[in-house]
Amino acid sequence: MDEKETIDVDIQDDIGRFADSYSSFSKIINKIQRQYLSLRETYTRQSEELQAVNKTLQSLMKENRAVTEFLNSILNSLSSGVIALDTSGKISHMNPAARKILGVSEASFHSGDLDYGDVIRTVEDSHCSALEAMRRGVNVDNEEIKIRTRHETYLTLSVSTSLLKNRGGEIIGAVELFQDVSKLKRMEEQISQMKVLASLGEMAASIAHEVRNPLSGIGGFASLLSRDLEGDPDKKRMADKIVEGVSSINNTIQTLLDFARREKLEKSNVDLNGYLNDLLDEFVEMNGLQDAADRIDRCLQPEDSVSVDLDSQLFRQVIFNFVKNGLEACGDDGLVKVTAHPLPLAEAQREYGDKLQLSGTETLAKIIIEDNGSGIKESDLRKLFSPFYSNKENGIGLGLSIAWKIIKAHGGDVAAETQLGKGTKFSIVLPARKG
Repeated sequence: MDEKETIDVDIQDDIGRFADSYSSFSKIINKIQRQYLSLRETYTRQSEELQAVNKTLQSLMKENRAVTEFLNSILNSLSSGVIALDTSGKISHMNPAARKILGVSEASFHSGDLDYGDVIRTVEDSHCSALEAMRRGVNVDNEEIKIRTRHETYLTLSVSTSLLKNRGGEIIGAVELFQDVSKLKRMEEQISQMKVLASLGEMAASIAHEVRNPLSGIGGFASLLSRDLEGDPDKKRMADKIVEGVSSINNTIQTLLDFARREKLEKSNVDLNGYLNDLLDEFVEMNGLQDAADRIDRCLQPEDSVSVDLDSQLFRQVIFNFVKNGLEACGDDGLVKVTAHPLPLAEAQREYGDKLQLSGTETLAKIIIEDNGSGIKESDLRKLFSPFYSNKENGIGLGLSIAWKIIKAHGGDVAAETQLGKGTKFSIVLPARKG
């Protein structure tokens, strides 16, 4: 084979190999094209699916936002307090009602870590707190607890606690719902007291009428006997003692009848400070205390006066009773101070909290009658307005009960504060006319 033939054979071999390589390349290109088309189809399908999922997610997010806003709106508008906390006792949520009831400002809540125990401190050990409910692993339904707030005021709360659990059933926190029932509890106590007063009043009236009739006869015959014994001083003195005793019993009976009487008010508008000044003048004159008038300190400034609607004759008993008790409590060298001024409702709520049952009046009138006597035991303080309670040797124990009835009949309330060795202060709060 010559050289030319050898070259031709080599070229043909190269062409054959190229053809084979091209054929393989074409197959690879075709395969890649088919894979690309398949990938594009898959991408298009998945893109459409992803768009559908995105639309669904956007719709769900919109619904979740609407539900969240709706739930927040409900929580924010509730008059009941709602608190959510974790197992460590950290508060994660507190609605506006809860902040208002517990005296927590929005700034202090959002400023960071608030512990449940910092805002709800039970006065007595209670199984009803959210922390105790989580520890015991039980829900709480409509239980009452007494707490001390951050502002050192005392509240009675009706609480319900529900435990929060994850999918594994582990407790991860709790939600506590509560209402301030302090005023309701006080109203229940007052209604109970009024029922007792009504029952005792009916009994007292019945007894008084039964006793007064024969007593009138005894008094009349004793007076006649005293007149007939003018010539026998010793016997006349004994008859006069009977007359005095009958008079004393009649006074007691009249007190019982005053206690039993259903108060029907005949109100008139008075300038409170002027009215109190006139009453104190009358009190000094009636009780023969002209020489001791300086024992009544009148802090009744014209600029502090306020207009109130009173039954002036009936309310006179209230002032006379408190002033007389104050003078007796502080002795011959003591002092009774009488003050009166307007009192905004917000200030009254801050000062007295749940001690008074206050109306929704924007302005109130406040009368303070305080003495510097020996004070009253704390254990006796709650009994002051109960009928037939008295710490006086010969006291009937109806004076303050009658005063309480008259104040309540005027839509007001009264609170007592005392310190042993320093004295007692009575604060009378009444509705006042808007200035």
